[in-house]
Amino acid sequence: MKDILSFILGILFLPITLLGSWVVVHPQEEKILLFWGELKKVIKDPGLYFSLLWGRTVISVSTKRQTFDLHRTVVADGNGNPIVIAGVCTYQVSDSIKAALSVEKYQEFLKTQAMAVLKQVSSKYPYESASGHSLKNEAKEIGGEMVTLLQSKVKDAGISIVSFELSDLSYAPEIAQAMLVRQQAQALVDARKVVVEGAVEIVHDAILRLEAKDIKLTPSEKSKIVGNLLIVICGEAKVQPTYPIQGNESAEVQALLKRVVSGIDKLAAKQ
Repeated sequence: MKDILSFILGILFLPITLLGSWVVVHPQEEKILLFWGELKKVIKDPGLYFSLLWGRTVISVSTKRQTFDLHRTVVADGNGNPIVIAGVCTYQVSDSIKAALSVEKYQEFLKTQAMAVLKQVSSKYPYESASGHSLKNEAKEIGGEMVTLLQSKVKDAGISIVSFELSDLSYAPEIAQAMLVRQQAQALVDARKVVVEGAVEIVHDAILRLEAKDIKLTPSEKSKIVGNLLIVICGEAKVQPTYPIQGNESAEVQALLKRVVSGIDKLAAKQ
């Protein structure tokens, strides 16, 4: 009955039928033909095709790789801090029938799901962390997790996710200043750790060198040398250490301590 109706309309409006029944398929494009609401044909090869106009609906689906931006939005990270985050998603239609018929406006469907995934994943990880995963330091791993999660949500829409990456990441303006102070404090602590580790190595090497030259030091003498060397090396400002030399110490140790004091004074003068 439907075919007969299309044929009759085609005969009655022959000029319009001849002009309007042509379908052009471009490269990397597929045309889905519906006749009176029923799927009849999918044209995948580029070219010019004749398909009766009456009762026909043509749905075009691009199979090219496409990219869209998820604009900046404020979400809470794994520690509950508000952050500003944005993303870029690249996708490709792998099944044009599902993309056209399984969901309403597959591009909007994909954007909505991508935004949900972005918020879901960003809420699992802190902005930055000294140990473990973080949004700032583990962008590649987190991007892979977002691709996997988004693919599971849009597989029924005939869409393949190529990549999903963070394009912007920062603290929200209301806490940015406080977080900057925190970062500076953390950087200062990390720098101090490096300085202390280096100072300990230097002092340990100095004691070993003294003992290697057969210079015997008492525990009290070692503690004095260690304490003053650590003060000189770790101190920020110019430091003037004191080395009390007792009368009961050997002449060799006294001379050694004087040389150490002289060397440290010269080093401090250069600084």
